[in-house]
Amino acid sequence: MKITLLFFPLLLTACSSSPKTAEEYWFGQGERFGSRGYNVETDTLESIKEKVPFSETAYLNGYKKGINDYCDPFQAFDKGVSGVRYTGQCDSQKEVIMIKAEWERGWQAFIAWDFNMR
Repeated sequence: MKITLLFFPLLLTACSSSPKTAEEYWFGQGERFGSRGYNVETDTLESIKEKVPFSETAYLNGYKKGINDYCDPFQAFDKGVSGVRYTGQCDSQKEVIMIKAEWERGWQAFIAWDFNMR
C-alpha cells in the first residue's frame, strides 16, 4: 500500500505534461542547433521540416538565442582549448574579433598540449 501511494503521484505528474505547440517545438530546435554552433540551415533541419509543420519565426528566434549562448566571448577560449575548431559560427556576432582571438588562443594551447610543447 505504501509503495502504491509513493508511485501514484509520479504517475499523475507524468501524464500532466501538455504537448508542445509547433512554435514551442521549433523554438527549441532552433535553440538546440544554435547552442551547438550549427549553421542556421542544415540537412537535419530539412528532414525535420518534412515531419513537423515549420514555424520559421520561432525557429529563427530560438536559433538566435542558442547562437548567442554558443558565441559567448568569455567561453571562446574554452571551446578552442577543448579542440573545437572555429569555422565561422560566430561571424555574425558583434564581439566577433574577441571571440576569434580567444578561440584561436585556446586552439593554440590545444595544439601545444597535443605536441607536448607546454
